[in-house]
Amino acid sequence: MFKYIAGNTIKHSINTSKKVLTSGKIPIINYAIEETKDIDRIYNEHINLISSVGKDNKIAIKLSSFNFDNLLINKLINKAKNKNIQIVIDAEKGDDFFKYQHISNELVFDNNKDKCNVVKTYQMYRKDSLHLLKEDINFFKGKNIITGNKIVRGAYWNNENKEGYLFNNKNDTDISYNSGSLFLSENSKYSYNILATHNKESINLGILLNKIHNKKIFDFAHLLGMREDVYNNLKSENVHVYIPYGPYKDMIPYLFRRLYENIDTLKYMF
Repeated sequence: MFKYIAGNTIKHSINTSKKVLTSGKIPIINYAIEETKDIDRIYNEHINLISSVGKDNKIAIKLSSFNFDNLLINKLINKAKNKNIQIVIDAEKGDDFFKYQHISNELVFDNNKDKCNVVKTYQMYRKDSLHLLKEDINFFKGKNIITGNKIVRGAYWNNENKEGYLFNNKNDTDISYNSGSLFLSENSKYSYNILATHNKESINLGILLNKIHNKKIFDFAHLLGMREDVYNNLKSENVHVYIPYGPYKDMIPYLFRRLYENIDTLKYMF
């Protein structure tokens, strides 16, 4: 499991980030502490991280780690914007979904008027995600706001598959994911898009759509240590690498979630 994380300190994450940059990929550094009430600690770690890296890096945040505190999150994003560092907002579990939807859309509206400073994540194993993706794109397009969209299959399958809002059939999730890719390719004038996936068919579809449109409609992303057999060969594409780090004992919720999804043959992961 430790091959999938950078280490337990900012220094470790930066060392891994430098290796990723040397390989021609783009680092997305993720302080992967998910279940804590110490939001000041989370905030200060992210501020130190932003202060320590350059604009070649991106930073992932989880709104629930800040207890959805708008003030802290906006202060963090403003600091990142001042350094030209893009913020990628990761997805949340189902209990926090509507809170996530509301706050992430506010952040996109407030910060993406001139360029894409904030990227939002859509979990395409949700039955409503394709509709929400289309709704958001059309809304922001009407407001002349640039959307940042990262589409994933989903990361909470093992905990939420009986709740009724997820596709129970892998093929349905694949159709939803690839339909989202096709929709984004048709609306690329108004959006910046990341296909975060370890699914070879979805990767190939993104590459094909880039070729058809003769431009970089899609960037790609994978987790550190995963699907490198495919992504290391995509020299002509913009490929991101998620770099999780943090105190090991505090990363247990993140690591177990990734472990469960990995055991499940990655079918609903990332």
